[in-house]
Amino acid sequence: MLAAYRTVKNGSWPQLHTAMERRVAHWPRASEAELAAELEGYLTETDAPDLAVRVFWKMGPKFVFAGCNDRFARDAGVRAAELMGMDDFDSRLPWKPQASKYRADDAEVFESGVAKLDILERQKSPSGDVIWLRAGKAPIVGAAGRAIGVFGMSETVDDKEAKKIFFAKTGETATQTFKVPKFDDTR
Repeated sequence: MLAAYRTVKNGSWPQLHTAMERRVAHWPRASEAELAAELEGYLTETDAPDLAVRVFWKMGPKFVFAGCNDRFARDAGVRAAELMGMDDFDSRLPWKPQASKYRADDAEVFESGVAKLDILERQKSPSGDVIWLRAGKAPIVGAAGRAIGVFGMSETVDDKEAKKIFFAKTGETATQTFKVPKFDDTR
């Protein structure tokens, strides 16, 4: 999980928790109990009011939620403990209409072993509003060297930040028209 965290954090959120780098240095040597305690601490810290980052991880190949911070659970409209064992297709989740896309992203990361960073997408919130999300996902690699899950982080971004990410990814210039992707409940 450490490698997945670092891939997503360094690729998309390099400013996030620079102090975490000191804490995670011993993770490769940590016992399961020590790692669980460190992750618990991390999840608590990423729910600070001034940080809007959502953190989650899913275990594959069915990609059921195995952990998340409270901010992510609130976006799901459930408590963190309730989310465990669900997948994106659960009817209680506001993003169920996008579940096929999320599952395809998870499968791509899981099977390729390559992270997807700065994913820009539209999502329905628990209140019914359609919002922009910037997300990153990386494989969680097990002791045998194969992916066993997917670690992800996401944050809500405004239209200005969405445009910036879009232009950076597409190579288009800001003088070109930014076409807002239509929110599609069938994806």
